[in-house]
Amino acid sequence: MEPLHEDVSDTTISSVSPRPSREIAADALGSLQLHIGRFVILRELGRGAMGTIYAAFDDKLNRKVALKVMHAMGQRSADVQARMLREAQGLARLSHPNVVQVYEAGADDDGRVFLVMEFIEGETLRAWQRDVEKPRPWRALLTCAVEAGRGLAAAHRAGLVHRDFKPE
Repeated sequence: MEPLHEDVSDTTISSVSPRPSREIAADALGSLQLHIGRFVILRELGRGAMGTIYAAFDDKLNRKVALKVMHAMGQRSADVQARMLREAQGLARLSHPNVVQVYEAGADDDGRVFLVMEFIEGETLRAWQRDVEKPRPWRALLTCAVEAGRGLAAAHRAGLVHRDFKPE
């Protein structure tokens, strides 16, 4: 993707605080913690066509991650599992500042297929746009759209197609 000809660098997007967290304190759950492999589920972030994405904690590497767990129907389909593995392999080869990093793909002892990705703290684009207390100037919206487009263009150059692009 070619850079914009109009300079929008004078626009800064103010840092936003994440929404109040629905994150569950690990000590409050005790033995009721939900694990997928070595990952402790903290909260649900969203759902897509292939799976549910959670904020999780990687006990081994001591870091927060985004964990995409394939929907149960897909767990039984070799084709869907193969597609998720291809997605993971393609994303793992891609290095771009506007694309999350993939750390790992696998399945736990219960056969749940998952993809482990970089966790990005913040709020969704939809929430950011709708924040009536902080109206966004058009240049900030344009900058955000251009950055998202650059990430998509990098994915397309790598042969990847995002099948569920949305502001959530």
